[in-house]
Amino acid sequence: MAYDRTLIQIRERNFLDILDLSLVVIRRWPGRLGLAAASGILPFALFDIWIFRAHPDLSNGWWIPLLALESPWATALLTVVLGGLLFGERPRPTKVAMKFLRAIPTMLLNQLLVRGALLTTFLFSPLIPARLAFLNEVILLERTTGIRPLRRCYKLCESREGDLLGRSLALLFFSVAFIVCFTMGTGMIASVVIRGEPTWYEDRPISGLLDLRVQFALWGSIAFSAVVRFLTYVDQRIRLEGWAVELSLRDAGHALEKSLS
Repeated sequence: MAYDRTLIQIRERNFLDILDLSLVVIRRWPGRLGLAAASGILPFALFDIWIFRAHPDLSNGWWIPLLALESPWATALLTVVLGGLLFGERPRPTKVAMKFLRAIPTMLLNQLLVRGALLTTFLFSPLIPARLAFLNEVILLERTTGIRPLRRCYKLCESREGDLLGRSLALLFFSVAFIVCFTMGTGMIASVVIRGEPTWYEDRPISGLLDLRVQFALWGSIAFSAVVRFLTYVDQRIRLEGWAVELSLRDAGHALEKSLS
């Protein structure tokens, strides 16, 4: 691990810089990030399709808290892979899986019980993006256990709660716009291919969350938001802890260890 081998240059960035950098990272590693995202998302996407087909009434309003509970688990593998790629490590499937499996007890406590309790109250749900924004990164990458991730997240988010909440709302707006544009755009492309002329009319209307186009766009936006959150976490650590200095010291320590061995 060396500071001059990181995937991104270590410096402070604003929100627009992070959005742009997210696209750069995805373009740099489309296969590995895509495979990690698909591996985590596919089981939850199939589960949602099954449960909404079996119980159509649940799709009226329960899908929002359900997605809020599922998204940290669905993007956990992606977060682990991003943490490795940041330092030029090759994401081996067995190593990624072991990191995730070791973190499951802590994630059950924090991402299921604590997060679920906040979502259930609804009134305190804004605390999740404001105070617990980096819970996945702290659990999976810093390997903290028990309730310590909650204190660590509070420390990382301190004094930036409003900014982090605003960024989450902006990402939500971009995600909704992307889902609508992707669904309507693919419908128009299909009409051109099938009918030979562009039209917004469809013989088969969009079937809500059960539509494959909606599912693809929805989970794609969740995966992109996970990349943005990871880079925001890196940016916050740089701002608070001078991460460049920390990486330099790690590099010096590894060099000293090699010289003594």
